[in-house]
Amino acid sequence: MAVPWVALAILGSTIYQASEASKARRDAERQQAAALKQQADDAAAMRTELARQTAEYAKQGASLEQQASLAREQFQAQQLQYQENKLEMEKKAKEVQAAADEERRKAAQSEASALKARTRGGRRALLSQERLTPELGVVSPELTPGMRLQ
Repeated sequence: MAVPWVALAILGSTIYQASEASKARRDAERQQAAALKQQADDAAAMRTELARQTAEYAKQGASLEQQASLAREQFQAQQLQYQENKLEMEKKAKEVQAAADEERRKAAQSEASALKARTRGGRRALLSQERLTPELGVVSPELTPGMRLQ
């Protein structure tokens, strides 16, 4: 009868080991399922965070693009204003130069006329209003006080 007890002990031990192995397998499956669930949750959280960051970067990119566009428009407006001011200043400079040239021309003409009168005519009296024709001379019997005889 000792054999059945040994067989029963071996059988009991085998059943216990199978039960423990089954428990261990179920625990391992639960742990694996929990790990897979945790990985899936982590992946979903990562995708959500990545989508949020992508949206934030898109907003920042749009804002920077808008700022660049505004800066470009301001630069072009400044360039246009600069060109207009430059043309206006060039026009004024030409006008001032032309006025100065005209004044110099008049001054030179006046000086040349005065020099010509001094060198050719000496100090002749100016023609009076009483003198009607230069060929005939003075018509009135009296000379005006402004005229001198030479």
